[in-house]
Amino acid sequence: MLLPTLILVIVESAIIVRHVRASVLEVLEAPYVHAARALGISQVRLLLRHVLPVAANPAITLLGLSLAGLLSGSLLVEVVCGWPGLGPLILEATLARDLYLVIGGLMLSALFMVGGGLFADALLLLFDPRIRTGGVDAH
Repeated sequence: MLLPTLILVIVESAIIVRHVRASVLEVLEAPYVHAARALGISQVRLLLRHVLPVAANPAITLLGLSLAGLLSGSLLVEVVCGWPGLGPLILEATLARDLYLVIGGLMLSALFMVGGGLFADALLLLFDPRIRTGGVDAH
């Protein structure tokens, strides 16, 4: 069970880390970061208190949406590694033309997609104060 889990974690974490890196690099070029550096705020405090909360938005959204990717990825990994689970079951159901089982697997995948989106929205509401207040006021 270690190898399939390790494969799924490495693939998903690599994607999320690349997005976090790109977001952090983008936020580091923001004017408020340059102003904070000019005020003498340490690099660690700047990253942890000011850059990462803003850069976390795309990563949190990607994390929530990757839950459905984990399910579909686990189906492939189960078939390749020979691990009994939903992957071989849905593959056999597809080959046997068992539509009800295939539709059940697709509905489960859709449920993971919706649940991941709700999970991501809840995390964004928890971590991003701009979402809680409704954004920047235009007045």
